[in-house]
Amino acid sequence: MNRVLSSSHERAKRQVRLYTKRKLVRRLPSVFAVLLLLPLLTASAATQQGKLNTTYTVAVVSTQASLFHVTTEVRDLNQRFLEVSLPVWTPGWYTIENYAKNILRFKVTDANSGARVPFSLTGKQTWSIGTAGRGAIKIEFDYRADVLALNQAKISQDFAFFTGTQLFLRLAGHTSEESTVRFQVPDNWRILSALKETADQLVFTAPDYDTLVDSTTEMGNFDVETFEVAGKPHYFAATPAGAFSTEKRLKFVEMLKKVAHTQSAIFFNNQPFDKYVYFYFFMPPESNAGGALEHANSHVAFAPSGDTATPDGLIETAAHEFFHLWNVKRLRPLDMTPYDYSREQETSFLWISEGFTNYYANVTMMRAGFRSRREFLDRVARAALGVESNEARAYISPAASSISTWLGNDPPRAFEISYRTQGENLGALLDLSIRHDTNGALGLDDLMRLLYRTTYERGKGFNGVDILDALRILTRNDYKDFLNRYASGVEIPDYARIYAYAGYRFERGVIKRARLGFTARSMPEGLRVTSIALASPAEAAGLRVGDVITRIDDSDTLRLDLLDDRIGQTIALGVIRDSRQLELPLTIQSRDHITLTLIEVENPTHTQLRVREAWLKQGV
Repeated sequence: MNRVLSSSHERAKRQVRLYTKRKLVRRLPSVFAVLLLLPLLTASAATQQGKLNTTYTVAVVSTQASLFHVTTEVRDLNQRFLEVSLPVWTPGWYTIENYAKNILRFKVTDANSGARVPFSLTGKQTWSIGTAGRGAIKIEFDYRADVLALNQAKISQDFAFFTGTQLFLRLAGHTSEESTVRFQVPDNWRILSALKETADQLVFTAPDYDTLVDSTTEMGNFDVETFEVAGKPHYFAATPAGAFSTEKRLKFVEMLKKVAHTQSAIFFNNQPFDKYVYFYFFMPPESNAGGALEHANSHVAFAPSGDTATPDGLIETAAHEFFHLWNVKRLRPLDMTPYDYSREQETSFLWISEGFTNYYANVTMMRAGFRSRREFLDRVARAALGVESNEARAYISPAASSISTWLGNDPPRAFEISYRTQGENLGALLDLSIRHDTNGALGLDDLMRLLYRTTYERGKGFNGVDILDALRILTRNDYKDFLNRYASGVEIPDYARIYAYAGYRFERGVIKRARLGFTARSMPEGLRVTSIALASPAEAAGLRVGDVITRIDDSDTLRLDLLDDRIGQTIALGVIRDSRQLELPLTIQSRDHITLTLIEVENPTHTQLRVREAWLKQGV
């Protein structure tokens, strides 16, 4: 039986490899028909308005006032009107920001004569410009960049940072055209950008608008380590300069190399970029947009101060963000293909885009040798516990939590569950289910590869039908019931059955944890209290929503997770409330905290061991 299954799934592997090629061959007539029509369609479009020659200039004009001066020069115009707009959000951070609120002194002039050109505001950050009879125009504005955050722009005394969504105007009808970006910076400032370099160190290019606005740039004084992976340059930038020691930077770079090799192996050893940039800020963000954020060929992260940050503590975040190169930046839900920068763009599949990425961060940590099998399993169990210990899981499905993220996270929603944790949990369950159905021959890697080939490489996003089709090709089984119950529904997965596929069972336990009775968000000034539980130690202490905790006893180390060994004791909270400094005594209570641990079953079968070894395989 095992031999037959093994042979059958070797054939399935070959089918997966040939799937795209066979499908393409079958569709050659329609493909040729489209190719024949393309020149006619392109010629027709060119007759109507033609390609533009667009150059953006970004100048750091005031470090005191935190001002960029942004110029968009558009030449080769041959149309009556040009509509331009600024994005309202940054992909990956699902919050409307309305970046035009930071614009000052917006004006349009004739690029040749300097005369003012009339325009009108037709949307909250959309402008219609009369361009009849004008071959070139210049659009200028100042941009206040005074917030250092993942989805904001900042100019300080030592550096400037932005993402293209904040500064670059979208020219309607011309988003597929190449553009040039020029920088003007203070003397002795360096420039590191995800944009493509040219022979001029101050000039960069982008092949289209999506690439332009999904690129991050830093200018100023910071440390940079350069290294190669598979012949492609990678740059690690640490800000402020000197914050992250040379020894730590070099160790982190070696770990980043392992992550890149490990994850590239999942996707045919392909790195879909010409270069990659890691922007790390060893300082707190100046808004709630902290953590890390992925881009087309870079990611940005906020880390603890350089003296406390360690490569080992940073690498899992880097593994998560790097995996986004494939999952969400390219393999993307149909609802988000292409990006619409003018509105909220909802999708029910963030549990895949973010949740599976969480799961693969854990997988990468094990495969790259940063985490043992036991540590990998503990993280898998922690994700399951994170779902099952949240009351909201009985009301909000992974699909629903993906959509509701647009409700905002500042202040947090009254009742929510993380699609990241839900998706990480489902990623492990799907991985094991595929391995069980194929006797260990295939797994979630194969699902990701197949979806990548059948959707992204064909220029489209994926939907539920694509997922079901891919699962059917891999396993010969129908996963509609699985997805309906656990992804679109709120049923508790059959953990006992699925983890038994690899010879494991869940063991539940109870430990005592500190009960404080409040939630808080880390801010530059301290911990800002976001909610207070009824009849809790926090309520008894007089703590209020909006208070900022700056001190616990005599320490400014605000680690609430270190208070478990102080149950029953009274601590002094240093609090700022309405510009007043208070000290509030809080007596720590205890609460029962459920634990889940994956334990090996006694006398596992050969099939269970085969699935287990395939699941926990280490190395590339």
